[in-house]
Amino acid sequence: MTQKTTLFLYVIVVMIFSVIVAQAQNSDWSYLNTVKFPVKDSIAAKPYLMTIDQNGRIYVISSKIDDARAHNAIYYANKADTVFKLFIDYDVNGDSDTLKGNIGALRGISVLGNDVIATATQPYPKTKTNTVSALYYYVNADTSTVQRFGYNISGAGYGTYINGMDMSKDSMIITGVDFGTSFRWYNLGNTFKKSSRGSYNSPDTNNTSVFSNATEPGGPQSLAFDVIRDVALVPGASYYDKKSLFYTSRNSISGSQQTGGIAVWSGGTQVQPIDYTGNRVTDFNGYLSFINSFPYGITVDGKGILWVAGVDSTRRWVKGFKVDGVNAEALYDLPSKNSMDVANPNGAPMVGPCDVVLNKEMSLAYAADRYARAVFRFKSLTVGVNETNGRIYNFELGQNYPNPFNPSTLISYTLSKPSYVKLVVSDVLGREITVLSEGFTGAGKHVEVFNGMNNPSGIYFYTIITPESKITKKMLMLK
Repeated sequence: MTQKTTLFLYVIVVMIFSVIVAQAQNSDWSYLNTVKFPVKDSIAAKPYLMTIDQNGRIYVISSKIDDARAHNAIYYANKADTVFKLFIDYDVNGDSDTLKGNIGALRGISVLGNDVIATATQPYPKTKTNTVSALYYYVNADTSTVQRFGYNISGAGYGTYINGMDMSKDSMIITGVDFGTSFRWYNLGNTFKKSSRGSYNSPDTNNTSVFSNATEPGGPQSLAFDVIRDVALVPGASYYDKKSLFYTSRNSISGSQQTGGIAVWSGGTQVQPIDYTGNRVTDFNGYLSFINSFPYGITVDGKGILWVAGVDSTRRWVKGFKVDGVNAEALYDLPSKNSMDVANPNGAPMVGPCDVVLNKEMSLAYAADRYARAVFRFKSLTVGVNETNGRIYNFELGQNYPNPFNPSTLISYTLSKPSYVKLVVSDVLGREITVLSEGFTGAGKHVEVFNGMNNPSGIYFYTIITPESKITKKMLMLK
């Protein structure tokens, strides 16, 4: 057998094993209950995107974006609630001025402390000859203190569709925009001097096509359909720092003509957004190859895990991914009973999951479902000594992903109990290349990154060592 044939067979075996491992993963979450909308709003309420404040209150927008019968409204629920309360119904109250029903579709929501911020389109004929955007800022979640920004209202940069939203710690929001199939940063702070409050941060350039080099990796949109739908920042990150990343999600044109997926953006700042470059993130099992459903809501938790709510042709899922560069590995999932992909009879009855949020303690997760017209609540089985619910883990070392890799790969492992751990990488001669992790580590799943940029191609071994056990596995780097 030739060396090339041996290498080919090894790659095939590794790929098959990776699929088996991924399918066999147990969830670290359990389905708790359902948060429903008031019975009287059974037709009017159709959830789209949501957010969660510092006290664990969730806000969800109902939107007309694909259903004219739905109301543009915001609902909220505290962590003990099982029925939503109405925050504001724009179909009834207009947009808090004398005009009634003049919002086209709610498209994004975020919070800063206890302040609530929502984005929407303002439809023709109010803004003829174009459909443009607006932003509503409710100080301390008080609908009587609304501050309004938008086209011909206040601020600049609303002459396009705004989709999704997230807020940085510096009172800057980022949204997806149809123009350029890109994004914009808006200033909502009172001390930032580069742009007026409520306006977008224009790059320091004379180029009129200021977002041309920041187009989403799938290319320009088609008929305003396959656009950026949601954005997610890393909690607590400084976006004055070029090393801070953010993510966007985009749906595809159709099931067969795919342009969508997750993009990771780097190299710019909230002050100089023209410097950002986006790259497509992929995972082995194809969860992040999006079809024409939307919005594929996303969020990043306190550990840097990217959570995505997705609808495929046969799968309904909400998963947490560890992302290294452009590679992602699904580490966590919120159990669903309505899926051909690892269905769980005790999971939530997901039909069309559209967004996901977690509380700051990462003990509770919420998945909004547009077609079930509900939000499902989940509890972590791994957060805190008194919250394990008897969860029993096996001591495991996962197959690295991707494999083969160039030059970095993700290595996951699971501890059955808190323990001292050492995770090392060695070459074929047994020489230690690097120590990926060493120290006392809690029970549950963990992931580390091996970057072999300074090492030659070839076979490497990675080993996890605890006082009771030791496991070694093989991986292949091809440059």
